[in-house]
Amino acid sequence: MISGGVGAGPGPIGRLRRWTRRDDADHAPVLDLTDVDEVTMTLLAPPAPYQGLRRRVVDQFTIVSANRCRLARSVNWGPLDAILNEIVPVTGTGRVDTAGRLPPEVLVLLPVSTLSKRALVAFDLTGPGGSDAHLMPYGTSVAVQGNLIAGLADPLGAPLDETARRVVDAISRFRPGRLSGNYPRLAATRGRPLRLGAIRTYLEREADLAVTEERLRRWRGLVGDAERALAAALGEPFDPLSSAETLLLAVGELWRDPDVSDGLDPTAIEGYLTAFTSWIDALVGVGPDAVPVLSTVAEYGRRWEALAAVTVDPYRPFLIKSSEELRTILVRSVFARSTFGGSVPLWRQLLHPAAVIDVDSGGTASHHVSIGTDDTSIELDTPVMVDQFGDPVRRTYIEDIQRNREVYAFYTTDARRPARSRLIVGLSVSADVSRVTGAISVLMALTVGLTALPVSLAPDAVAVITLPSSFAATLLLTRERSSLAAWVLGPVKTVLLALLVALAVLAGLRAAGWHAPPDSAPASTVGRGCAVVPVPDRSGGGTLKAV
Repeated sequence: MISGGVGAGPGPIGRLRRWTRRDDADHAPVLDLTDVDEVTMTLLAPPAPYQGLRRRVVDQFTIVSANRCRLARSVNWGPLDAILNEIVPVTGTGRVDTAGRLPPEVLVLLPVSTLSKRALVAFDLTGPGGSDAHLMPYGTSVAVQGNLIAGLADPLGAPLDETARRVVDAISRFRPGRLSGNYPRLAATRGRPLRLGAIRTYLEREADLAVTEERLRRWRGLVGDAERALAAALGEPFDPLSSAETLLLAVGELWRDPDVSDGLDPTAIEGYLTAFTSWIDALVGVGPDAVPVLSTVAEYGRRWEALAAVTVDPYRPFLIKSSEELRTILVRSVFARSTFGGSVPLWRQLLHPAAVIDVDSGGTASHHVSIGTDDTSIELDTPVMVDQFGDPVRRTYIEDIQRNREVYAFYTTDARRPARSRLIVGLSVSADVSRVTGAISVLMALTVGLTALPVSLAPDAVAVITLPSSFAATLLLTRERSSLAAWVLGPVKTVLLALLVALAVLAGLRAAGWHAPPDSAPASTVGRGCAVVPVPDRSGGGTLKAV
């Protein structure tokens, strides 16, 4: 921890006094490094010799229902002794004297995952050997992210000054739910920028910041170039609720910063925005070397670093496990080409639904991904890997694949793999369910067609026609095993319901006389096999009168 006593300044003794044990005892077994920025920054963005510090990440996606998807992630870390010995003092007379060896337990802040800015659902975190791991508050992540950006910018000759740092922290602090959750009518359609009036209303309601529309228009013109530079560096589709691409949303977060005393003063806010845009211009002037800094700022407008306080043995590899529930993204759309298996047939493109899985494979030596479902009646097709814009990824750098009708898994260690991508996983019902459903659908279609023909039906034929309708009604009334199966079978059941309604309408029309045979005139006969003899009409009364 940072100490304010004598010797806390620069120099070897001052550096030693920056670290204390958690319980401040002379022989405590745990060395607390959670407040040491150098350690946290190194673990968050390891230097080149330690790029493989996170050895393996295993992501297991389980589609639970049409609304929920469970992600279980395990991160395998290598021993930390080599990297910590470069930062933590190992000898000396300070408050920490490791005598050339780190203690058997070290408490550090570890990056768990880069999460999108949303509420966590059913989030669970476990440290090495099932020990406790404590997720740090969001404010801690905001401060660490600001320190990381400042550390990346310093070597480029474009240091992040305190005024611009306040806007960087405001970008990280903003959460889209403040607008989309509290004021859904103000949120724009995805891909379109927010209206100036919507931003003004949001700032007035959420931050008690009354700004004229003319001033807001001037601010938008001031930050326009910076927004475009950040969006270009990130290389993802435009998101109007990203505080890096709609910088005026971050203005409402300045007053929450404890280091900002004039966060509600429009004149002071304009000064913060001016300092930030000047810093962005300086980074743009640096050239390609500044793209990682710009992309990091832009990413923290959409995502945040989840950090956990974990006690580890620095001389042993360890495992961090986490789990959470995500919203299932289901689509019914057309995909031009499968990255793994050539062209996709048109009927599969139009009829088969799919689930969209976001994959984050950056920053690790190897990445393992498996996808499955909780419903055994749902089967998986070979996924299509696409980029953030929905275009197929030409080279996936996948090294091994294991797949069957219920699970799809792949493995990659190639550093050239996409850092972020999406898997479009086709969904279908199992063969037994599809055969029964298909047979009933065909019978119902034939029944409706036969009923619509202008022919009279015998009573036996009517009984045969009503049989498929009972099968269809049974299938429609049967509840599926999960909401995912109900969503997959939704179009088929809709067609069956339409055929059943059509059959009922046709039956009613037939009962009302539609397609009934025409009435025939009565005939006069004299027994079976006798010819009909007409009676002539005579003027004199004819034969009957004569008789």
